[in-house]
Amino acid sequence: MKTISRLKVSAVNTVLLSVLVAGAIATGLFNNWVEMSILLIAAVFIFVSAVYARGQKASDVTRLNAIEYRDERDRLLAKSGFAVVGVAALVLSITEFVLAAVFQQYIAIAAAQVLVLSIVWGIANSIAAKRG
Repeated sequence: MKTISRLKVSAVNTVLLSVLVAGAIATGLFNNWVEMSILLIAAVFIFVSAVYARGQKASDVTRLNAIEYRDERDRLLAKSGFAVVGVAALVLSITEFVLAAVFQQYIAIAAAQVLVLSIVWGIANSIAAKRG
């Protein structure tokens, strides 16, 4: 964890950036230049936003949106925001699953997404309930 704490961005942003860069490399290997460019632009945007959010002039909302929390207060605010996002993600995923079933395309991916979100939701609820 010491290595991550020395980085200019949070651990979550490090993971997001790694996924985007890996995706950009993969799409580049398949000569999908537009997709590669989009992924690289997204990575640069996230990195710049995260570094800016670490600065002293960053507002609460900027830090929350960039997933760069300064203190426990930021973390508590982020939990509330992510709770709403989680509900929206689950509803959107179930909608996607229904549409995939109706149009008989990508149903396995949609089902897997709903399953993973449901598992994460159950685990998160269990942890939250134990902590009181």
